[in-house]
Amino acid sequence: MSEKLQNISISSQHSSKDEPYNRMEEELTCPVCLELYADPLMLPCSHSLCKKCLEDIIQSRVKSGQEGLDCPSCRKKHQVSKEQLTNLPKNLALENIVFRFQEIQSASLSQFKSNSLSLNSSLGSQSSDRDSPVFAEDVNELCGLCDGKSPNKATWFCEQCSVLYCERCLEKFHPRRGTLCHHRIRKPSHMEGESKPAFCEDHTTEQATVFCDQCKVLVCHLCLCDGLGKHTGHKVLARESACQQVKETVESTKKSLESMSTVVQDQSQKMEDLSEELEDVHRQACQKVENQYRRLLEDTTSALRQQKQALIQSLTSAKSKSVSQLHNHLDVNSKTSKQVEDLLESCKKILDEDHTKGLLSRATEIPPLTEQTQEIEDCLQKSRTHYCELVRSCSIQQDLKRAVTKFRSASMSCLQTMATDEPGKCQSIIPLIKSPSSAGKEAPRVQNKCLTTWGFNSTSFTAESLDSNSLWSVTIEKNSSHVGDTKSGYLFGVGIASDQLGNKELVGMNGKSYGIACSNGNLVYCHNSKIEQLMPLDGLPLSITVCVTNDQSESVILSFTITNSSWGDTLSCKKVLMDFIHGDPIYPVFTVSQRVKMQFPTHV
Repeated sequence: MSEKLQNISISSQHSSKDEPYNRMEEELTCPVCLELYADPLMLPCSHSLCKKCLEDIIQSRVKSGQEGLDCPSCRKKHQVSKEQLTNLPKNLALENIVFRFQEIQSASLSQFKSNSLSLNSSLGSQSSDRDSPVFAEDVNELCGLCDGKSPNKATWFCEQCSVLYCERCLEKFHPRRGTLCHHRIRKPSHMEGESKPAFCEDHTTEQATVFCDQCKVLVCHLCLCDGLGKHTGHKVLARESACQQVKETVESTKKSLESMSTVVQDQSQKMEDLSEELEDVHRQACQKVENQYRRLLEDTTSALRQQKQALIQSLTSAKSKSVSQLHNHLDVNSKTSKQVEDLLESCKKILDEDHTKGLLSRATEIPPLTEQTQEIEDCLQKSRTHYCELVRSCSIQQDLKRAVTKFRSASMSCLQTMATDEPGKCQSIIPLIKSPSSAGKEAPRVQNKCLTTWGFNSTSFTAESLDSNSLWSVTIEKNSSHVGDTKSGYLFGVGIASDQLGNKELVGMNGKSYGIACSNGNLVYCHNSKIEQLMPLDGLPLSITVCVTNDQSESVILSFTITNSSWGDTLSCKKVLMDFIHGDPIYPVFTVSQRVKMQFPTHV
């Protein structure tokens, strides 16, 4: 490991020292063959080219029927023929600089190899005339000239040849003599894959050194020659400029894609949230429809049940009256029969006397017997009239026989009442409530806008009795001055009563009040402590509209509509109250706990 670190250190030091030479080498490289200038000739535009490169370009253009050439560096046209090449000046200064550069480069390479050998020798390692380089762990390049299926690991890289060599192939194919002694040989790195030359697709023996911006491909210098290459006249860029342009384009595209990805993700999240919200709203809507369906069935069934019970009770009462009359007549007949039997027995005893003396001795019994017989006859005469009336009377039978028709008619009327829009027949009011602190009959009336309780218990309020069909609304809100659970206990109640309620009498929890209450987190209809489940309490605030119709002779119609801000009307119910007698007072009543307050509208 120590040996590896030392070799890597030398390699990095050598690379840092050679950095100025790398920049100089770029200036001393022919733009056509990409090698160091060899016998450079100067064009009229002051740019230089290798003599061999100029001859190749002119020969290629002559074959294509074109004259002159374009400077590969500035693209300026020059009228130069093959015969005129001898007239072009030779750039001696440039040639001398190239020679001097090669000498310095060769000396630098020799010194580097000497330092490497000395270091390995001091570490006690076995070395040959070339050191085996140490690679970073992520570098695994193979020799490019080894024969066979298993090439050796590359230990050297020639920058001019752009070839990786193992120790054996370097000695065999790249000896340190002749023109090859001026090539820069260094240790390979993980960047060698990127430094491998790219060759032109059309001229496979030529390296692609420039980038055609129009066709978006790497091309060689022959592709740009007039009449020879198909990229003549196209906009070209240096490889570095093209790379920068591609990077900028890709970065811009990446940012756009990231922005679009963010938008798509936000939209997807929004769609998922909307889908979940839609599912939740659908579930709630189905539940509320189910609640209203059950309420319609229950209210209608309850009203029809009351009609049935009232009719059966009426029929039972009429039947009982008729049966009582019949039983009374039977009792009279039974007594009369007993009296007749007694008189018949007396007559039989008198007639059973065999002797005249005995028969005459009982003559005194005949006048009372005759008198009683006359009395019985008078009674029979009277009862016969009643009997004939009972026999001839068939009204009760007819009433019983018409019971089904009567019930059907009453039921249809009841159904029509249940289907009627009661609020349209009612006058909107704000209930007038006497102040609970002034219990006297002469206490001033106040048109309360808000009801709250005092202390820690629930309080009930009774408004003045109704004069006509009436409708009122009240909004139940949380009491901000009290923190408490709204899902437990008796929270509030709204309804009507046949008599005034005491301050501690809860709406619906006694026999004289009917209404909607919130108990243990559920809205219920209650009367005399009997409750019917309506729906769960979704939350506060909510509004309850009460409608009372008392213009029917046999019943009072009580309607409720429950409304919240998010759903509007969520539940309606209607009750037919048979207990109220037409003309009896009807009082609006309210109960509030310390956790809520009731708010009336400011105007109607």
